[in-house]
Amino acid sequence: MTTIIAIKDSKGFTFAADAQVTDTERPYQHRSMKKIVEVDEYVMAGAGNSRCCDVILYGWQPPKYDGSEPYIFMVSKFITAMRKQHEDTGITLKEDEDFVFLVGLKDRVFHVAGNYAVLETSTGLYGIGTGASYALGAIAHGATLQEAMKIAKKFDINTNGKIQIVERGQ
Repeated sequence: MTTIIAIKDSKGFTFAADAQVTDTERPYQHRSMKKIVEVDEYVMAGAGNSRCCDVILYGWQPPKYDGSEPYIFMVSKFITAMRKQHEDTGITLKEDEDFVFLVGLKDRVFHVAGNYAVLETSTGLYGIGTGASYALGAIAHGATLQEAMKIAKKFDINTNGKIQIVERGQ
């Protein structure tokens, strides 16, 4: 799959992602594909079913943030619009398909699960993709974000290529 990490701290948040996409055990990389995109006030990254992620990351204009409490906005407006985008583009998930997103909004990071649940963690550490456990474990033991991504690349066959970093509020 991939490795995508987000770290939330008192100054804002940082997202990191590798550049490899794996489909049926075959790796793909190209310069124009970014796993982390910035759209207006959002930072978004997706893993899992490529089509589910692509229509959100590259073909969707998320709702303008209205200034309300960010979690309430995410569950009531953002998720409703995301789900509609999936439906409008003909996406129907099969039982063995899934997707997951990390979304940065204001000074918060949200984990959006494949069933459209919106989650937050008190640790400030978020990870999605097959290499996320390696990277999060490395961070928990003192590695920098860049070092953690290198460790994920070393141990996860689905993680490779140039590392993309996006910071907000730093």
